[in-house]
Amino acid sequence: MNPLISSAARAPRKLLSALLTCATAATVVIAGPVLIGASTAHADTLGTLAVTPATGTDTSSVALTTSGSCPEVADYLIVKVAGKGFPAEGQNVVGNSETSIYPTSGAGYEVPLTETMRDYASTAGFKTLEGRYDFTVTCRKAFGDTTYGDFTGSLWFTSDTTYQNTAPAQATTASLTAAPAGPVTEGTSVKLTAKVAPATAAGTVRFLDGTAQLGSPVTVSGGTASLATTALKAGTHALKAQFTPAEPAEFTGSTSSAVSLKVTVRAPSVTSKPKVTGTAKVGSKVSCDVTFGGATSVAYQWLRDAKAIGGATARTRVLDAADRTHKVSCRATGTNAGGSTPATSPAVTVATGPALKATKAPVITGTAKVGKKLTAKAGTWTPAATSYGYVWKRDGKAIKNATKPTYTAAKADKGRKITVTVTAKRAGYANGTGTTKPVKVS
Repeated sequence: MNPLISSAARAPRKLLSALLTCATAATVVIAGPVLIGASTAHADTLGTLAVTPATGTDTSSVALTTSGSCPEVADYLIVKVAGKGFPAEGQNVVGNSETSIYPTSGAGYEVPLTETMRDYASTAGFKTLEGRYDFTVTCRKAFGDTTYGDFTGSLWFTSDTTYQNTAPAQATTASLTAAPAGPVTEGTSVKLTAKVAPATAAGTVRFLDGTAQLGSPVTVSGGTASLATTALKAGTHALKAQFTPAEPAEFTGSTSSAVSLKVTVRAPSVTSKPKVTGTAKVGSKVSCDVTFGGATSVAYQWLRDAKAIGGATARTRVLDAADRTHKVSCRATGTNAGGSTPATSPAVTVATGPALKATKAPVITGTAKVGKKLTAKAGTWTPAATSYGYVWKRDGKAIKNATKPTYTAAKADKGRKITVTVTAKRAGYANGTGTTKPVKVS
């Protein structure tokens, strides 16, 4: 380290005295922070200056290193600082000093400040150091108002006591809106829009559902990033937008406040439409086949000619006589917490049921003699008959008016074979018929 800077670190105020001793008798040195009303004639920018060390405190010794030397005509310099708390025109922190007393670093000068930033703030009458402070090294001659250009540089106080010689990253803010604002049904497309300020901050936004990321990061354009999603499941969501800067040295990252969005369960959807399966005939068992997506329960209602059939609320049903020739359909309703979804099948026309079948054949009882009464036993039928018809026959030919369950054998029957054809009847079904074994009348 340069001896002058090291000395300044031990006793900043003694440095000025040393500088005065080194100055020529013709040199006018203005010690301490005073104001110089120098003319701005020829006040061109000659270059930059760097603050060293790069980081420090309000009580650190600070030196300024210029990027070059003053023009040959200028053999003196002064230094001032401007920023929050100091006069608008700046406050002198190094008095009018001969350039030759400053050690050079490359092509420039190393100019130690005579006091600390805390000292300068106290002299200017304020206590809190904050933000950016700009230093100007002005090249001039010992006397007169003419100046010959400036070297400029800055430091930034990131707290009241600490500084750095690079600009701190600019803070950003992120906000989030959701449209629709909710509640929304599961599966609805929700557009999430993030606003990032300042709008000049480049980067990407991650949209978060709690800690889970929705989709891929979205590039910010003009301070805005948007994402549409249908992935939100039923429940209450805490949505956020998280901004990541493209240049972390220029801008900070930020995260929005959480936006609460309620998503409700979607009512069941019909994944396969209902239909009536089975044989559409009286006596047949039919089913209402349907599939719902998301249903927690399914209810059924059978319809006849589009009107509800009382009590017919099971998934399956046996078609009865009242259905014959009518159009029968089924209505299924899927239900969950989000609501109910009904769906009705196409109708089927119910045909007549199959003919009744005898499980026990009809028979003739009684004595087969002329003048004796014969009785026809109808037998047993499936499904069960509700009524019967009778036709008595002699040698296979119908006997006139012999249509009752009983018959008295006549003289004409002697030596003949008597049979009975029984017709079993039930509404909605085709008739079943069965003929007894013959009996011979004696």
